[in-house]
Amino acid sequence: MKIFEQIKNTSRLSLYSPFYVLLCGVITYFTWAIGNSLLGMALLMLIACIVLIISEDILPVLPCLMYIIMTTSDNNILNEDKTWPVMIVLAILLIGAFISHLISYPIKFKQHKLTYPLIAVSVALLTGGVGYLSSTQYMKGAIFIITLGPCLLLLYYLIRVYTRPPKEVNYKKYICYIMLVLGLLMVAQMFTHFHRVDKPLWEILRTDIINVGWGNRNGLSSLIALSAPCCFYLGFSSKRFAWLFYSIGLFLYSMVFITFCRGAILSVLITFPIFLIYSFAKGANRSQLLISICSVAIVISIFALIFKEEVALAIDRVLDMTLTSSGRNELFDEALICFLANPMFGVGMGYTGNNFNVPDFCIYWYHSTPLQIIASMGVIGIIAYVYFYFERGKIMFSNLKRFNIALSIGIIAFELQSFVDNLTFTPFPYMLIIIVLTAMLEHNNSVENKTFMQSIIV
Repeated sequence: MKIFEQIKNTSRLSLYSPFYVLLCGVITYFTWAIGNSLLGMALLMLIACIVLIISEDILPVLPCLMYIIMTTSDNNILNEDKTWPVMIVLAILLIGAFISHLISYPIKFKQHKLTYPLIAVSVALLTGGVGYLSSTQYMKGAIFIITLGPCLLLLYYLIRVYTRPPKEVNYKKYICYIMLVLGLLMVAQMFTHFHRVDKPLWEILRTDIINVGWGNRNGLSSLIALSAPCCFYLGFSSKRFAWLFYSIGLFLYSMVFITFCRGAILSVLITFPIFLIYSFAKGANRSQLLISICSVAIVISIFALIFKEEVALAIDRVLDMTLTSSGRNELFDEALICFLANPMFGVGMGYTGNNFNVPDFCIYWYHSTPLQIIASMGVIGIIAYVYFYFERGKIMFSNLKRFNIALSIGIIAFELQSFVDNLTFTPFPYMLIIIVLTAMLEHNNSVENKTFMQSIIV
C-alpha cells in the first residue's frame, strides 16, 4: 500500500515537470503535422482524464485543455462523419473522469471575482437578438452563446476552485512553461506551413494564405504575443538559464512580425517596448537580458547578410502591403446599423449579413470587440462587458509584481489586437486561454495577499 502511494505521489509530481508540458506540446504538433487530429484529441483527452482521476489540482489538465484544439489541421473536421462519434466517446470519458474527480474532491462553493461578470456576459449572450431574430436564426448562434457564456463560466469556476498545487510546486513558473511551449508550438506549425506551401517566403508574407487549420495568421500571432512575456518571467526567475528564456521570448516577439498580422504587430509595437523598459528597471538578471538582446540582434544580422537578396525581396513585398481595411469598414458600418436596429438587445449571435461570408460552425464577425458587443447584444451587452472588463482590470492591476505584469502585458496585447479582430468572440482557444491566465492572476493575488496578511499578524 505504501509503494502504491509513493508511485501515485511520484506520478502527481511528474505532472508539474516542464517535460510533461513539452510532451503535451509534442503530441499536439505531431498529430497536427500528420493530419490525424482525432488521434491528437484522443491522446490529450485521455491524459486529461487520468490527471483528473489521480490529481486534485487542475493545473496539469490545462496543457491538454489549451492545446487540444491545435491538433486540428483541417478546419472542415467537424463536417466529417467519423468526427462526431469519436468526440462523443471522448466527451463521455471526460464527464466520467470529472464525476470521479468531484466525488474524490468535492467542490467548496465560493464566490470569485469573475463569477458575476461571467454570469452577466452569459445573460447578455442569451438575450442577444431578442425581438429581432426568429427562433431558427437565434439557434444558429447557440454554440457560441453556450461556449462564450455558461461554458467559460463553468471552466473559470473549476479552475479557481481546483487550483490546488502541492506546496513544492511553483505554479507561476508552471503556467509560464505552458505558455512558452504554446508559443513554440505556434511557431513550429507556422514554419511547417511555410515549408508545405510551394511558394517563396516573401510571397507568402505578401498574400494572406497562412492557415494551419484551427486558425490563421491572426490567431497564431495573438497566441505568440501572449506567450512571449511569460518567457521573460521565467528569465526573471532563473539565474542559470535566464539568457535562454530571454532569447526565446525575443525570438517569439520577432515571430509576430513574420506572421504579418497588422493588428498583432501594432499591439506588440506598443506593449513590447514598455515591457522591455520594465524588464530592465524592475526585472532580474539584466546582464543576461542585455546579452540575449545583443545575441539575437547579431543572429538576425548574420541571417540578413547571408540571405540578403531574399530578405530584401521580403521587405519590399511587406512594404508594398498598404494598411487597407480588408473590408472591415463595411463591417464596422454594418455593426452600427445593427445596433440602431435593436439597441437594447442587438441582433444576436445568429445574425447573418452581406459583408462577411459565414463558414460552417461560425458566427457573423464584425472584426472588432466593441462593435461585436453593441451589434450582437446592444445596451445589455455593453453593461455586461464593461462589468467584465472592469473586474478583469482590477485583477490584473491590483498586484504589480513580475508575474502579474508579464501575464498582463500579453493580455493587453491580445485586447489591443481584438479591436480589429474577432479573438474575443472565439471561445477556443483564445478566450479559454485568457480566462485561464486571468484566473491564475486572481489565484496569485489571493495567495500573495494571504501571505502578506500572515506576515502582518506575525
